[in-house]
Amino acid sequence: MKKGFTLIELLAVIAIIAIIAVITTPIVFDVIQTSKENAFKDTAHGLVLAAGTYQAEKQALNEDTTLMIDYQTSTEEEKNVLKTKGDLPDAGELYIDNNGKVTLALWSDDAHVCVVKEAEDKEIVVTDITSADNCKIDNIG
Repeated sequence: MKKGFTLIELLAVIAIIAIIAVITTPIVFDVIQTSKENAFKDTAHGLVLAAGTYQAEKQALNEDTTLMIDYQTSTEEEKNVLKTKGDLPDAGELYIDNNGKVTLALWSDDAHVCVVKEAEDKEIVVTDITSADNCKIDNIG
């Protein structure tokens, strides 16, 4: 008598593996998306910290501390005024007022999300905005 697996046993194992794959794939993709969103929120947080440094430097030189960056239309030099690590946003806007308060609406093509922070807010939040064209600051001031 030969030892080995029958065709039915092999098909059963393949079916079980397929069921596990169907169940776990959406979970894995959700974890990846959440990681991208959190990484982009960290990028936005880094820009807020860099904005504080920018404001302090300009204030020390008695220069105007307001700054508006549109990540779709600004030049690379203008986008890099805020020295920070990581990838810059693909679209959106960032505004610093004379008091150093930062308002932002930033878009990431990779994470496909828009993060927003109002001047008085401490937290940066992921919004339900689904396109770069709509990721804009609503009101300034």
